[in-house]
Amino acid sequence: MTALAEKPSVRWTVLIVNFLILAAAYASLSTWSVAVPFVQRSFHLTAGQVQLGASVLILGYAIGSFAEGQIAARIGMKKTGVVALLLLLIAQALIPVAPAYWLILVLRFIQGWGIIWFLATNMTTPFFPLARRGLAAGIIASAIPFGVGMGGILAGVVLSRTGSWTQTFFYFDGLLLIIAALWFVGARDVKTEPEIAGSPRPRGQSPYRSRVGWLVAMCTFCSAFQLLGLYTILPTYAYALGYSPSQAGTALLVGGLSGAVTAPIGGILSDALITRGYPPLKARAYVMALGGFLIAALGTFLLPFVAAAGFAVLMFIIVIAGWNAASSLIGALPTELMSTPESAGKLFGLVILVGLPGGAISPYVATLIAANAGWTWAFALLGIVALAGVILGMLAPRVRDARDPSAAVATLAG
Repeated sequence: MTALAEKPSVRWTVLIVNFLILAAAYASLSTWSVAVPFVQRSFHLTAGQVQLGASVLILGYAIGSFAEGQIAARIGMKKTGVVALLLLLIAQALIPVAPAYWLILVLRFIQGWGIIWFLATNMTTPFFPLARRGLAAGIIASAIPFGVGMGGILAGVVLSRTGSWTQTFFYFDGLLLIIAALWFVGARDVKTEPEIAGSPRPRGQSPYRSRVGWLVAMCTFCSAFQLLGLYTILPTYAYALGYSPSQAGTALLVGGLSGAVTAPIGGILSDALITRGYPPLKARAYVMALGGFLIAALGTFLLPFVAAAGFAVLMFIIVIAGWNAASSLIGALPTELMSTPESAGKLFGLVILVGLPGGAISPYVATLIAANAGWTWAFALLGIVALAGVILGMLAPRVRDARDPSAAVATLAG
């Protein structure tokens, strides 16, 4: 899939607006953490019932991304993004005024459809040459932890000033609307060389028959399982060690910022390997496995053994445990495995559909294990799943589809 050569200013504009919209979408989700205690009291919910709000969002995110991959193949990515962002804006505005909890759950499901990670990535990476595509995907992926961190800070500030969780939702909706307008002006669909020349478009291979694609999806499952499980149990573990709420919050922020930094680093490293002659799939997969999953696994295994040594030590090991470069390279691979933007979008939708349930399962499983077998075993489970990501990542370059992925990526250097 060779995109039309664009001026550098165009590709960087596309990258910036997609970074901003993805960060804003994730920042808007921070309003739910502010609303949870109020929603629980207002509707007389148990802790398990109110937790459904997070699970339903992940479900909408996974199913929505898959469906939007199919839609984008028909109407284009930008038009699909407009629909997704409208759903996000409408759900964000209606949640604080919903009269029943079941309606809030429906709106949370709809809200998940508006988290356009796959659209932001697939609209950006084809504008960059192969040797810089990992960097582009890494920057887009870093918008996720950046948005989570900034959203948490902004939500706290707005709530302290307004004293109203409903007003917090509305303020974030306004911010999201402004950034969505910027995105609409700056974003554009990818146009490939065959389209410009007037020749027939290459026929895209089916992403559902790609064995490499399924391995990438399983890597996403491992990444989501390890990272979201870590972020979920980390504050409670910090409390158990005797740290204050502010220290627990700082620990969570540091874990998120670790991902924001390492995502571009993973992209840069894989790009460097490609310029040295490594096949693109091998470069991305090996950095993902050894430079992401393996480091994160070691940090996760060690965390319960060293965390009690002091807060500075806890911060250091959290950086290592959150060091997962997988997200950036997962974002680059669909573009490089498929021959058309439409096929790449479908594959990315499949990757999210298969991968995100890992993030929905791990908080419950890790919490259950911590309560019954202790914290060491809970972190060990997360580390084991990260090690599974190492194996899958190392295996990916050895797998060949019916249509060899190297044939698809061989044209990308042009």
